[in-house]
Amino acid sequence: MIAPVNLLLIAALAGVLSLCVLGSLARSGMAGIRETIRANLLTLLAFSTFALQNTKAPLWLSVLVPNTAIALALCAYYAGVRRLLGLSVPRHLMTLGCLAALVVVAGYTYVDWRVEPRIVAMSLLQMGFMLGVAIVVQRNMPPHRSRYSYRFVWAVTMISAVVCAGRAAVYLAGLDSVSAFLDPTIWSVAFLTLGVLIMPCLTLGTIMIIHDRMLADREQEANTDFLTGLMSRKAWWLQAERYCAQALRMRRPLTLLLLDIDHFKRINDTHGHAAGDAVLRHFGLLATATLRTGDHVGRVGGEEFGVLFADMRSDAVLEVAERLLDSVRRTPCAHGGSTISYTFSAGVEDWIPGENLQVFFERADRKLYAAKTAGRNRIVGPGQEAERPLLPVAA
Repeated sequence: MIAPVNLLLIAALAGVLSLCVLGSLARSGMAGIRETIRANLLTLLAFSTFALQNTKAPLWLSVLVPNTAIALALCAYYAGVRRLLGLSVPRHLMTLGCLAALVVVAGYTYVDWRVEPRIVAMSLLQMGFMLGVAIVVQRNMPPHRSRYSYRFVWAVTMISAVVCAGRAAVYLAGLDSVSAFLDPTIWSVAFLTLGVLIMPCLTLGTIMIIHDRMLADREQEANTDFLTGLMSRKAWWLQAERYCAQALRMRRPLTLLLLDIDHFKRINDTHGHAAGDAVLRHFGLLATATLRTGDHVGRVGGEEFGVLFADMRSDAVLEVAERLLDSVRRTPCAHGGSTISYTFSAGVEDWIPGENLQVFFERADRKLYAAKTAGRNRIVGPGQEAERPLLPVAA
């Protein structure tokens, strides 16, 4: 049977390796990393001071310090997971739980020397934190990404909670009796073996979640136009190709609205490039508020935007485009204490089944060109050279 002290040494080495990996991620500034590092450091402190129980070290150092370190490590890890998932940290509840467990530990150390109640109290404390982490992770799994890392953490915390509950039950029922925490009984060694593996496994799971979140952030940056918050040209084009393939497979209509903000160069020359950026942001907000959630809108050029409407034909899209144009006319952009009125010109085309996306885009672009040629501030649809003239708006 492996000695408990050797188990603590193995766990300490695993903790050091975990800290090395976490240290390499600290520069990212990702929420929750510092708390996870703190949890591992406190766990190392607990393991090193637990090992002093077979020596003549004072009780405060061999009993109170390691149990306090374990309690603080649980708090740090739980707080780190919540911060990583963008949640608030219930500090008062965590503090009350830790204080209750540590009062039991202190009482059965200095008032009535009994190891079993201390083990029960700390087991229940750890079980509570592990169940808390499992619930938080389960409720906050990403809907559109791989959930492997989240499920890994959930599985580890649930296993840990079961182990802690079993350990508490064993010592409550008197199935094992120890005079010190590191007595090498079958039960104590079995529970210690499982216990020392928990923090390295949890740290591994946290690292996987951090990696997944960092990857999601980079993908978000690549797929989002930094100025308008709409889809970038590359992301829009890739998604548009998928829309075309889906429309062909399911035999559903697909319509493209291609629009260009009128006289945008004049806006930049008259009001400055910062004002031009404000107009682009303003249009992005109006488009988001006016269009449906599933409408595929992106910035495909400097002041040019594309919107794909799945399951809609051009007659319905023309109505939506008119509402968007009316919203733009009625809601000028506020910038630098002044307002900038602007409009857009647009072309609308229905997709022909089997048509190449580039050809589809070019057909809509020709309609857009027709709208601009006819005087701007208008929308041209299929079979039209230019829609009825609209009242001009100063840009």
